[in-house]
Amino acid sequence: MTAQGMRIQIADAEQSSMFPSGSAILLPHTKELLSKILQSIRSLPNNIAILGHTDSVPYVGKGGYSNWELSTDRANASRRALTELGLPASRIVRVTGMAATEPLMPEDPTNPQNQRISVLILREGIAPVIKAP
Repeated sequence: MTAQGMRIQIADAEQSSMFPSGSAILLPHTKELLSKILQSIRSLPNNIAILGHTDSVPYVGKGGYSNWELSTDRANASRRALTELGLPASRIVRVTGMAATEPLMPEDPTNPQNQRISVLILREGIAPVIKAP
């Protein structure tokens, strides 16, 4: 629980990633995890925010594509998956890329667990634009 609401996170592990390296294409097991999350939150009336996070390993793609764009694209891919699975698009009020600004494992900023997707079930009355937890 956070001040903004309930946060559900799915994170990479040493041998298991949600996305191919440097990509925002969901791997099949990631879509399955999002489906399970949706089953848990479908009946709730609350709005949803989706945040993408990366580790601190610099990613540099074409045209200056960085961890900022990658984390945003992964959050947006998760949004698309949730709506394809049946979450009403009107419930999603924010999709944000956080890059490596809020590591889950701050003592090890390159840890794969820092690469994650956060689904935030917002408390009633929380404005759509708020500082990330």
